[in-house]
Amino acid sequence: MIYLFLGDDLARKDARIAEIRNKLFKNSQEALAFDFDNFDAKELPDEKLKKAFLTLPVVAPYRLIVLRQAHRLKASDVKVLLDFCKKPAEYCELILESSERILKDDLKDVALYAKGEVFALAEGPNAFDMTRLITAGRSADALKMLHQLYQEHVPDLKIMGALVWYWGKEGRICGKERFERGLQALQEADLNIKRSRLEPHYAVEKLVVELGLLRQR
Repeated sequence: MIYLFLGDDLARKDARIAEIRNKLFKNSQEALAFDFDNFDAKELPDEKLKKAFLTLPVVAPYRLIVLRQAHRLKASDVKVLLDFCKKPAEYCELILESSERILKDDLKDVALYAKGEVFALAEGPNAFDMTRLITAGRSADALKMLHQLYQEHVPDLKIMGALVWYWGKEGRICGKERFERGLQALQEADLNIKRSRLEPHYAVEKLVVELGLLRQR
């Protein structure tokens, strides 16, 4: 069996790898010592992968090869890997791991031969989620999300960029007068940040409240 584990949730991938390893070797330390290889593609010596594919199991019925960061394989090893995928050895289980969600270029065909699983970390809220709360009239929730964004160290200017995009797209619905007042609020917040008139977090917080009021009137 060839497994392809993609995504940025390393903890879940490691747990899945441990599950497969324990099923094959039944916690046998001897099998782990002789029939298990754990490689990092970035640091893989020449010919090492090819030799691993040709090595027969010693203790267990199967060998297990884990190849981490598969997207970093050298071109010569990519060819070795693809040749193995097309004609896998019956005695060898292979787990390919990558932080990428899709293997690209020469490696894209690997997915044709492997059982793929994606282990992705849940994405947290972003500034555009916050603007949707403003539109819904949930200014208090928008401020809570703003504070969460700051806890995750999202830059003020990135949040400002989302608010500028939002008001350009949604503000016109409010009519010409309120749209222009929103533009003035955006300009004032930008100047408050750039000229240090106000603490940046407070300037953005004030802007979120002002846009919320304009959007709901």
